[in-house]
Amino acid sequence: KEVERRTGPKTIFLKRARFKGNSAKMAMSGIEIDPAITKLYNDIKIGHTNKWATFKIENKKKIVIDQTGEPNPTTTKEEDKESFLEFIKQIGEEPRYAVYDFRFTSSEGRLLEKLAFLFWSPDSGNIKLKMVYASSKDAIKKPFTGLAAAFEAHDRADLDYDAFAAELGKK
Repeated sequence: KEVERRTGPKTIFLKRARFKGNSAKMAMSGIEIDPAITKLYNDIKIGHTNKWATFKIENKKKIVIDQTGEPNPTTTKEEDKESFLEFIKQIGEEPRYAVYDFRFTSSEGRLLEKLAFLFWSPDSGNIKLKMVYASSKDAIKKPFTGLAAAFEAHDRADLDYDAFAAELGKK
């Protein structure tokens, strides 16, 4: 159904979107989320089955699991940073969503175990692809209950382990 809107000498016709109540599509972009993502997230959260996981949009239709990192029960900040540096080598140059299981001993001597969400959208990437990822970001975060923080990075310099760990240490 078209709606007419007058804006001075021009008339703009806007299409009204119609949404079905039982749609499995969760994102504003119409992208579906694979149910395996929620299971993987809960496995990481409860059982520390993987150190990290990345997710991608497949065929502009569905968010799916892209890669997973081996379990790595780090206890020091140095070990955790080493795992994080390995993780960011795997992330590539296209937009991705990720969950990282931060696990290190704080300067006060307590073990911190915090899950963080990371939205990676490099400035050099395809504009349309970045827009699709950005419009689906909130939908993929919805099933991730118990996240300690959410970070966004647009170039490699933004992927700063020390800044992320410091932020998590405040929470």
